Amino acid sequence: MEPTFLLDQFGKHIHTIPQALYNSQANFGSRGANLYKEDGQWITINYNQLIEKVENIAMGFIKLGANLGDFIGIKAPNSVRWTWADMACLFAGAASVSIYPSLLKKDTVFIANHSEMKFLVVQDQQGLEEIQAYLDEMPTVKGLICLEKGFKGNGSSVYGLDELMEMGEQARKELLPIMKERHEQLNAKSPAILVYTSGTTGALKGVLHPHKHIIWAIEHGLKYFADHGHPQDYRVVTMCLLPLSHIMEKINDYYGALTIGAMIGFAESPATMFDDMQIIKPNWVMLVPRILSRVYLLLEQKFSATEEGKKLWDWAMDVALRTSYALEDEHGCINTTIPYEEQLSGDLREEWLKAYDMVFWRFHYVWGGEMRDINCGGAALDPELHRKYLGMGTWSIGYGYGSTESGGGITEAPPDSNKVGWTGPPTGLEMKLDEDGELLLRGNGIIKEYFKDDEANATCFTEDGWFRTGDIGEFDELGRLRIIDRKKSLIILDTGKNVSTVKIESLCDTSPLLDQVAVFGQDRKYISALVVPNLDIILAVLQSRGITLEENQVKYDIQNGIPVCVKIPTAIVEQEAIVNAVQAEIDRVNEQLEDYERIKKIKILPFRFTENNGEVTPSQKLKMNVIQKKYQHYIDELYT
Repeated sequence: MEPTFLLDQFGKHIHTIPQALYNSQANFGSRGANLYKEDGQWITINYNQLIEKVENIAMGFIKLGANLGDFIGIKAPNSVRWTWADMACLFAGAASVSIYPSLLKKDTVFIANHSEMKFLVVQDQQGLEEIQAYLDEMPTVKGLICLEKGFKGNGSSVYGLDELMEMGEQARKELLPIMKERHEQLNAKSPAILVYTSGTTGALKGVLHPHKHIIWAIEHGLKYFADHGHPQDYRVVTMCLLPLSHIMEKINDYYGALTIGAMIGFAESPATMFDDMQIIKPNWVMLVPRILSRVYLLLEQKFSATEEGKKLWDWAMDVALRTSYALEDEHGCINTTIPYEEQLSGDLREEWLKAYDMVFWRFHYVWGGEMRDINCGGAALDPELHRKYLGMGTWSIGYGYGSTESGGGITEAPPDSNKVGWTGPPTGLEMKLDEDGELLLRGNGIIKEYFKDDEANATCFTEDGWFRTGDIGEFDELGRLRIIDRKKSLIILDTGKNVSTVKIESLCDTSPLLDQVAVFGQDRKYISALVVPNLDIILAVLQSRGITLEENQVKYDIQNGIPVCVKIPTAIVEQEAIVNAVQAEIDRVNEQLEDYERIKKIKILPFRFTENNGEVTPSQKLKMNVIQKKYQHYIDELYT
């Protein structure tokens, strides 16, 4: 009998990632595992080919001196070779350490030394030279590996991934038994991945997950989807959109896909992501709300280019909203597993079908035309945007919650009962609210301590083993979870009113013009904000009017492989047209807020908060303590 989920194997025979991948090979050896572009051509390799590559690289690591339990770091952007190196770490009996490629020197050095990393994998010559410039500050790192195809190292401390693969292949007869013996020594409690939290409020903290946490997360997720009408199996095609350094992408998407025999597609670059989707045609992805918002705004702008198009768009979004309300049951839940044309009736059904043919299908096309499940988390999703997407019915949006400490997503809105703004009920672990509303976690997949960090352990875990998430949450009558705000982000005005910065920021994220908004007001009379407009949009508008700035007036930075404008002249953002446009967007946001929540004063900045300046994390979350300290003079002006 051909297996579809392999769930009967999990928990009984599969306790480590190598076991899970060998299981996929045994069942789906000739099926596609990776789809990627190389030298201008799209290439598919099957599970037999994938495992052979990974084994050879792993044996290359062993030949270089990697031992059972060592830590091997990877600091590189997404690529198929990233995953080969990562799997090879685990096949060698080591644990992989994910490092965001944009991390600055001080954080990279900290992670290398804190983990006592033995090898470090980089993307290319540029990444290699960056590390070599401060390699002497990381004394435990004995070798550097470059992912770039065809790269040749010095044969002593620098190697190409292809060279490791060749080493392993040539010594296969000698090293294969050693690698297999290590697999026998690995168990559910063996270290698998070490991920460092972004650190929005302080120092980086190491989160070490054993193999059993990953296996449990995958098994639990597969059963959850199957129980709620959207089973996932070997026919799934997924696509890596979030950084592989991100815990949600690494566990729920990358490992999750390969352990069920599914295929993972890789974009050639961030700039070609949506073009590549037309080739890969994924039906399962992980992403953050900001991507959903950007896709929505992109299509809205295209439709709104003409008066007729704007009317069509507004009508279609009204249909989506009315559809979402019409489909709700008595608990406010929507079943996305049954086609909407089968659930709707009368005039609304005809309107929805018309709106789908004229507008909604374009959302489906953007994602390749085969999308079925978009799993969204990592930040707050604007409820109105969530409702519109659900009303369009193009695919199910699984709004979830999780953290690095929980091994990625631990609760997600069920496809057959999706409630706007809420995730699903907890299953397989314990959740409760502390007296102040903070969400506490305990049980399967949750770490019991940070890696070598007694200070953090004392403050982030209760005496009886609960992990303090730092998130303020609430549960509904069905036990579903909704996150209200970060505990440290909740603003208390001098009137005693509580203001959720997450609520304000998620509304601002729905504006194409508002790029970054830092909200303030603790112990003040009202809310204010430092606003960074979308500088690229401003430049595009200027260019459309024949205004070109000098090269030395504009500064760019590379973010996720894409050039982004991070600074323009102050005089530009002080122009009346720019000020009025930004204020109009703030007014639109304010219309959706209570009076005490509204942003009463703003300061428009001509520069972006950047990681290089220590103002945002690798996942682009604002480091509010840094921003407040650095720009206190601007904030004070907003209260004079």
